[in-house]
Amino acid sequence: MPRKARKILIAPQAMYHIVCRGVHQCCIFWNKRDNRKYLEILSEAKKKNDFFLYSYNLLPNHLHLLIETKNIPISKIMHYINTLYAIYFNKRWKRVGHLFQDRFYGSLVDKESYFWAVSAYIDLNAVRAGLVEKPEDYPWSSYQFYAKKDYSGGLIDRERFIRYGGDGPIEKLRQDYLNFVKEEAKSPKKPKFIKTDKFI
Repeated sequence: MPRKARKILIAPQAMYHIVCRGVHQCCIFWNKRDNRKYLEILSEAKKKNDFFLYSYNLLPNHLHLLIETKNIPISKIMHYINTLYAIYFNKRWKRVGHLFQDRFYGSLVDKESYFWAVSAYIDLNAVRAGLVEKPEDYPWSSYQFYAKKDYSGGLIDRERFIRYGGDGPIEKLRQDYLNFVKEEAKSPKKPKFIKTDKFI
């Protein structure tokens, strides 16, 4: 049965928390090669669609992204990413049909005071899923790039995001973010304002 058409969402320079789940909760990353391929496609998508990426976490059966758009709608960005990855995945594992459940879920993060909290929630997903004890130990999360003092740039737009935490030296703000994540890790519950509403 074909999926219903969805509205094209466009909000220039808007922040979105995106969640993509495997259909029927199936695994969407079977091994390191799959994870690397998704990150490769994500990097390619950034160059082609011009957006900011602040956080990501690739779990076995779902993934999280924190994206700030510029002029291209988030719907088009996610269609590009998920289509390319689904084609790769189906070919590699000799399967057919939809890979993702309802394309993607997500919500508009419309308050700057929430930005760090949403990113911390994403960074802590692997910890709360019991995959690792500390967020820096999970290789398929953007947290590793925040944990490192030296970062030459690449997939995530680290400095731009850290500066949402306020004014001051970038290294102090980075440490502030790491401390913020540690504090968030003490809470076992998802913050109430974090929603994963289905875009339609």
